[in-house]
Amino acid sequence: MIATAEEFIRRLRNGAEAARLDGESVGRFLERLGEGNAWLMCLILTLPFIQPLPTGPIATLGGLAFAGIGIRLRRGEEALWLPGKLRALRPGPRTWNAFSGFGCWLLGTLSHVSRPGRLVGLVDRLGHRGAATLVLVGGLLVAVPFLVVPLQNSLPALIIFFTCLGRLQRDGAMYLLALLSLVVTLVYFALILWGLTFAAGRGWEWLGA
Repeated sequence: MIATAEEFIRRLRNGAEAARLDGESVGRFLERLGEGNAWLMCLILTLPFIQPLPTGPIATLGGLAFAGIGIRLRRGEEALWLPGKLRALRPGPRTWNAFSGFGCWLLGTLSHVSRPGRLVGLVDRLGHRGAATLVLVGGLLVAVPFLVVPLQNSLPALIIFFTCLGRLQRDGAMYLLALLSLVVTLVYFALILWGLTFAAGRGWEWLGA
């Protein structure tokens, strides 16, 4: 069973302390976080995409990365995979302190919003594979290369954010927000496609005239 947000706070602090003492590679730090660290890292990595302005090619690459994580999560692989060169990197103590401090602050702040044990029936019904599928779908939607449209990255990123938070906290209310974000995203994208199709049709008529 994956760790809760409270347990991850403790592991983040311990990992930063170990890094100060003898240096820590990225791979070793992830190992200290333990099973389920992919949910935590997804939660943190969605934050740059939640801001309302589109991030262009970065969103496409990031979305595909989220989708890849979602595929691994569906297979039951809940530890974040990184290439060997990235796992071997050894950031300095200041980097680990900053990352650990931010992670602890984020999880501590979110614990005031998300409470473990809410709507557990939904958590059990959706299950591990259902939550992983939401991460996969959210990643693909983040990667959709629309034109410069506000919220095109933030809405699908919220699907991943709420799913990961719900998974860490076993909070069905967060799953409801993730599902709501999915519906809103699909409706918003459908409206964008309709608007683009309508504009293209009117433009073609104008050229024909």
